[in-house]
Amino acid sequence: MIHLDHAATSFPKPAAVLAAMRRWFDEVGVSADRGDGERCLLARREVDATRGRVAALCGVPAHRVAFTSGATEALNLVLRALLRPGDTVLTTAFEHSSVVRPLVALRGERRLRLEVLPPAADGGLPVDAFAAALATHRPRLAVFTHASNVTGAGLDAAAFCDRARRAGCTTVLDASQTAGLLDLRVGADVVVASGHKALHGPPGIGFVAARDGLELPPQKQGGTGSSRALDEHPTTWPQAFEAGTPNTPAIFGLGAALAWVQQQSPAALLAQSLRHVDALATGLAARPGVRLLLPPRERRVPVLSLVHEHYDPSELGALFAAAGIQVRTGFHCAPWLHAHLGTERTGTVRLSPGPQLTAADLAAVLAAC
Repeated sequence: MIHLDHAATSFPKPAAVLAAMRRWFDEVGVSADRGDGERCLLARREVDATRGRVAALCGVPAHRVAFTSGATEALNLVLRALLRPGDTVLTTAFEHSSVVRPLVALRGERRLRLEVLPPAADGGLPVDAFAAALATHRPRLAVFTHASNVTGAGLDAAAFCDRARRAGCTTVLDASQTAGLLDLRVGADVVVASGHKALHGPPGIGFVAARDGLELPPQKQGGTGSSRALDEHPTTWPQAFEAGTPNTPAIFGLGAALAWVQQQSPAALLAQSLRHVDALATGLAARPGVRLLLPPRERRVPVLSLVHEHYDPSELGALFAAAGIQVRTGFHCAPWLHAHLGTERTGTVRLSPGPQLTAADLAAVLAAC
């Protein structure tokens, strides 16, 4: 099978990730802070090490990193913690449902005003447009993706965060498509991401990384392995955001994945994957009836979406599947973007290669279309 769906879940996982998770099942089997034995201490050391790696990735202190089940839980928790009744929120049409649906729900619950920035004609989003929206709407919160999971268009997150900071606006960055590929130290007040995409970690793990001093009240309560008998949930980080039994095997796997990505070099992984995208785009552009939905070249991640004049995306997906090629068809959990792309009726075919793709794989993909 040729896997061209890394924007959803990377595959195959590095051997070190699988080994780290097996180690938990074979040798550890307990959670950190749930006992005093050697195995609990071992779990604590591994969890702390992974927390430190995430902190370094995002440029925050380690105690300001909380593990979640993924970016969806992280965004729900963060948005509910930050937004107050009547707030204005600035966001973009590129957003994933993990941002869109919580915002729409909170708009009804808390009477929010949502301002959604459309893509520019070239498929990107200029900093000037973001800055103008800050001045016009004076939002209390700006939440935006680092890169589109539909077209691969990247946003200048560092410039966006800088403009927002000057305007007194808090920023939340969804780095699910860029963690493992781009520098996340862009000055966002909060960074969230899932671990199973370009970080090459297992599913079921994500994180919230928040700057020191930003108040984020807990949004769920439960056990934290506290050393004291408390009937109130702790407010100190990271325990405040980590109620319940943690997914410790996945944390072990994420720690190994972060180490693997650093050994390979995120820049090298990105460059290799973009070379695959360019090769696919060149070959597919020559096919009659194919329209590529290309982002600006200077800021992008390895995602390529296309539509065909004569075939529905689901039909093309079936042809790829018959050839042993895993692609993604449909709307990619990005409901706001398709109206701007002209794909609101059927969605697109998305090809998102990882760095492991070979020349033979590329040839097979082009032959299948």
